[in-house]
Amino acid sequence: MIAATGRGARILLALGTMAVIASSCAGSDRRPNEFRMATESFSIRVSPDPSPPRALEQISWTVVVTDKETGRPIDGGEGRIFASSRDGKNIANGFAPTEQVGTYRTTLFFVTAGTWAMGVQFRRDSTQVLERTEDWTQDVRTAEEPGEYTLPSSAIPVAPRPDSTAPDSSAPEGAAAPR
Repeated sequence: MIAATGRGARILLALGTMAVIASSCAGSDRRPNEFRMATESFSIRVSPDPSPPRALEQISWTVVVTDKETGRPIDGGEGRIFASSRDGKNIANGFAPTEQVGTYRTTLFFVTAGTWAMGVQFRRDSTQVLERTEDWTQDVRTAEEPGEYTLPSSAIPVAPRPDSTAPDSSAPEGAAAPR
């Protein structure tokens, strides 16, 4: 074994570090907050939007399914995502295909904040058995309090309503104006 010292050691260390970084980033199309899992036949990536999810909001889930052996996307498959809270609440929803091959979307509505156990089931078509991923846990944040929101910048201003307790000085429709 050859031992490097001084400047040569620093160069070797820098090259090794760059190689590790490059290999970990190569071909990575991983989304932030994405969960990766597998079944016997499929590699599945799942990501929530927004992340982390909040209780009492519709959370959109993107699910990308590929064949475990070939890496090809699975189009026309069927699946669902499901969750159970510690206090016994259960939710589930099926996948809808998107314009991207092998990509599906669904939504879930978490009724309480806390830790939820989640899982995915998927199959190529209705003639196959649903394959289940390992469960994972998802922390769901508390809902926003009523009134704690901001209007979008594109909100149309609403004209103030007239005060219903003030006397109406306008003439009835079709009547002559007062003199």
